[in-house]
Amino acid sequence: MAKTLCYGAGQPPLKFGVMKSNLVDLEKMGVPALVKGVGILDLIANEPGLGFAAIQQRLGLPKSSCHLLIGTLCRLGLLQMQGDRSYVLGLRLFELGAQAANQRHIDRDALPHLRKLAAEVQLTCHLGVREGLEAVYLAKVECEREIKVNTWVGKRLSLNSSSLGKVLLAWLPEQELEDILQHLEWTRKCPNTLTDPGLFKLHLAEVRKRGWASDNEEDIPNIRCLAAPVINMEGKVVAALSAVGTVLEIDTADFAGLAERVCATARHISRELGHRTAAAETRA
Repeated sequence: MAKTLCYGAGQPPLKFGVMKSNLVDLEKMGVPALVKGVGILDLIANEPGLGFAAIQQRLGLPKSSCHLLIGTLCRLGLLQMQGDRSYVLGLRLFELGAQAANQRHIDRDALPHLRKLAAEVQLTCHLGVREGLEAVYLAKVECEREIKVNTWVGKRLSLNSSSLGKVLLAWLPEQELEDILQHLEWTRKCPNTLTDPGLFKLHLAEVRKRGWASDNEEDIPNIRCLAAPVINMEGKVVAALSAVGTVLEIDTADFAGLAERVCATARHISRELGHRTAAAETRA
């Protein structure tokens, strides 16, 4: 499994793997010692608990260089030797990862992806998060069609009748979900609105299974919407991405194809937030 690391402004990203051949190629593009050090970290990230001999052999490093690199990484807190002399990632990486996550501005970072998706599907696209018992739009990009959906950044919408809201609920821990469902209003906004909490929970199970949610005239008459989860480096759903249009623009027969594009875009954003599974799926 490879991952991307940007090593300088204006420079292409380097993709790190765990094979000797990968390191040899990468050393030509960057600082050799740094490339080797990150190669060790990447190897341990994928195979924690390896000993010195396994690391040295797997990466094809000279014993002296490997010993020096591992010692330096341990002193910096990036690597930690366990009692059986095997190695795991150091807690300093956790600190750096948390700081990196806090420095991300999800709405700003998602905008290029929203623009691309809106241009491709010719629908209005949103990024939203949950705030209490409501969902709220953080970003919006309109398409070039004449028909415009009346939404805006900051608009609040229902968690249980919008596709974006469903996604923000579907992956919550069971008890947290139960607490929220008990406090939601189960008003029938449209003929298709689900008003039974029990049936709604079954619906959320289907959302989790297929990886996306739909709103088929459940929140607003004549409006359909599809949404997918945006996942952070900890594997938590932190936002949802949606594409919305009128019943004339989105046919239910086209749900699967549209969902594929929405999910792909959500995975790209998730990858930038550090979600490794999304990174692997995007590269596949």
